[in-house]
Amino acid sequence: MFNEYLNDKDRYLELERSFYDHFRLKVQENPVGTEVFKAPYYNTFFSNGSPFMDGNPIFSVKNQLNGQILRVVLDEDAHELCSYRDKEAGCELVVIGNLALLEEIKEKVSAWICAQ
Repeated sequence: MFNEYLNDKDRYLELERSFYDHFRLKVQENPVGTEVFKAPYYNTFFSNGSPFMDGNPIFSVKNQLNGQILRVVLDEDAHELCSYRDKEAGCELVVIGNLALLEEIKEKVSAWICAQ
């Protein structure tokens, strides 16, 4: 469905929107509430307003109460799901995977929300 997302602006924006829709759905199931989160957290636009469209990040969110950040990076060269805590940010979980791992990535997003 999202194949060619790196070459097609509409596909890219649909894919990005699917992450935020998933996020909103999962937050509704969580008692924390949407007002606690800032999503997107990172700016993914050039100064002229055009999107980066490189998948880094495709999704980002910050819990404004506890400072925890989640950043999802799509990298088509990543052949398995990887996640790590950013040493410099300390409070940031980075999840990296390719489009084929989309469901697993969204599961990580859900788990992060539930842990908030």
